[in-house]
Amino acid sequence: YVVVRAADGYVVVFSLAEIDPAMSPTAVILADEADGAPLSAEEGPLRLVVEGDARPARSVRQVTAIELRTVD
Repeated sequence: YVVVRAADGYVVVFSLAEIDPAMSPTAVILADEADGAPLSAEEGPLRLVVEGDARPARSVRQVTAIELRTVD
């Protein structure tokens, strides 16, 4: 699974199947700019966006870490 952490302590967890394009048509985007300009300090320097989510609960502003983990 993948753990995404934000500067404010927010944490989102994804199964690999959720982010593998071979298994899901949903795009998961790690952005460093919007409309050709760097993200603001409030949003960036990196932001994770899950395309098509009805609620942005898995969108992470100010990404500080992305960790790939395994289940024991």
